Amino acid sequence: MKKIRFSSHKAIALFLAFVLFAATAIPASAADADTSDATRFVFSDSGITVTEGAYTGYKVKDTALSLTAAGTYVVSGSCKNGTIVVKKNVTGVTLVLDGLTLSASATAPITCNKGSGVTISAAAGTVNNLADDQYNNDDIYTDETLYPDIENAVIKCKDGSNVTIAGTGTINVTSNGKNGVKGGYDLYEEDADGNATDTLLSTASLTIRDVTLNITANVNDALKADKELNILSGAVTVSAPDDGIKSDYTLNIGESGTAGPTIKVTKAAEGIEGSVVNVYSGKVYVTASDDGVNAANGDIAERSTQFSYNQYGGYVYINVSNGDGVDSNGSAKLTGGTLEVHAPAQGDGDPIDTEYGCTFGGATVLAVGHAAMQQAYTASTPYVVFGGNAGGRPGGFGGMFGGGQTNLVTAGSAIRITDASGNVLYSATAVRNASYVLFASPELTSGASCTLKNGSTAVSTATAGTASSGNPGSPQDPGVPGDRPTLPGGTNDDTQNLTPIGVLRMIWNVIRSFFIRIYNWFTQR
Repeated sequence: MKKIRFSSHKAIALFLAFVLFAATAIPASAADADTSDATRFVFSDSGITVTEGAYTGYKVKDTALSLTAAGTYVVSGSCKNGTIVVKKNVTGVTLVLDGLTLSASATAPITCNKGSGVTISAAAGTVNNLADDQYNNDDIYTDETLYPDIENAVIKCKDGSNVTIAGTGTINVTSNGKNGVKGGYDLYEEDADGNATDTLLSTASLTIRDVTLNITANVNDALKADKELNILSGAVTVSAPDDGIKSDYTLNIGESGTAGPTIKVTKAAEGIEGSVVNVYSGKVYVTASDDGVNAANGDIAERSTQFSYNQYGGYVYINVSNGDGVDSNGSAKLTGGTLEVHAPAQGDGDPIDTEYGCTFGGATVLAVGHAAMQQAYTASTPYVVFGGNAGGRPGGFGGMFGGGQTNLVTAGSAIRITDASGNVLYSATAVRNASYVLFASPELTSGASCTLKNGSTAVSTATAGTASSGNPGSPQDPGVPGDRPTLPGGTNDDTQNLTPIGVLRMIWNVIRSFFIRIYNWFTQR
């Protein structure tokens, strides 16, 4: 048999040929829709031009497009007052935005009606712009004869609809009416009077994947779902005066075993909110003026075990100027990934605040701020506390209104947690002065000493442990939010022996707690 010899340059040529063949044989991205037989629409201010493909389930009237049957529909062009509506119970619709700029007056540019099933896909390499105006808000413009089509969102997904926003292009949403993108609640059958019965017709969900989605809300919430919101991948950036990202019930971020999304809440009162917030993967950055992440729902109860913040993976960074970093009206379970929280230096905000306790079970956690209301912790992962009300901390007894607590780290400085050998276990940059730093990590050893450094200066040393602290409460006994735990690294000031100094300390802490509550009551009015 004749042997075939390859020179190096021939091998390289064959390799490049294979790469070229693979690049032409494989689609650009499985995330982008197949539009080979799509029906196409081009919007303009004067009307809509149609090029028919395989799908004819549509109606056009002036600058209004209605989709009445399943199919793939591509929309492009520019229109100052146009609409796209997927009709009630129409499923199997793929709506491809291919360089579309669409605004609407007193309604939504895109509406997915009750019971619909829609994928809104941004075509690869395209930038698509959607906006409404101030009249798309029925809280203000209540006259239905003048404003019959208000939808309160730029992309409105009604009850029972299952909508996915996908593709590898970009969608920019500007909300001037109420919300940016809104998903619906489950759809129930109605009786003769129009009241919902107990007969469920379809569940609702809103899912984001692959797409670059930028939402600027100027009135209310940026991205909201009444039932279920899934942000699985892609890049989502939101800004809002109220909630940045919200689901009344379940909010899922990322998927196990995936890179997950990149989420940026650049401005919001409350950054991320849901009854149950699950973080599986991805990178999340939250800047908020109130709570960073809030597990709550005012329609259920003020405090409930149904509420929880659960982090299984990913990286979550939270910077709040007021309120709590993570605030759960139920529990918080941190079993994987990394959570870094920078809370206010004083006032009524904690890095982590829960009603039924926080569990460290594998996540790496850095919580920086001050200890206004000490938190109940249970742990299988060791954690350590520097400052606040931890016994043995530097700086005496703390201070009234949080201002007298000794600052351990200063704004702009490097925060470093080191082990007994000087190895850096975690480093971060302090957002503001802080008198309280908590660190939990699988890299910690229970019973081992750790040091907190402000820049290169060692400012506090404490011992890591897994002992439970505080009163996590229960559904029958929610506990007192101000209960003070015994923290690793020292004993609680309140639990010392009743020596004269111990009695004085107890009296001081009672007085201090009283004035803090008065101060917080006045500042929160």
